[in-house]
Amino acid sequence: MKDGIHPKLYNDTVVTCACGSSFVTISTLPSMTVDICSACHPFYTGQQKFVDTEGRIDKFKKKQELASQKRAVAQELKKAKDAKKTPSKSHSTSAQPTLKEMLEIARKNSSKK
Repeated sequence: MKDGIHPKLYNDTVVTCACGSSFVTISTLPSMTVDICSACHPFYTGQQKFVDTEGRIDKFKKKQELASQKRAVAQELKKAKDAKKTPSKSHSTSAQPTLKEMLEIARKNSSKK
């Protein structure tokens, strides 16, 4: 093997957990810190524990809240759009008559003659 291409190996690397426990192992780093170890991991302890190192739970709750707000706004827009779609008598008289209305007018005129 070539000399000088491999990292230095530390036989007494101290790994420290966030819960306070520590152990010694072999690594290429002189010391390490971890969030969860076998002393505090829910699988090994049997206790339920939320591991939220990056605010994932808060981030999820914010997304859910934002989604519900968007749904409410979308429902309001849909109601407004549906109300706008329903034809009213005053709207049809102010705009140009539809083909159906023009045919009805033509029938009435032809029946009078």
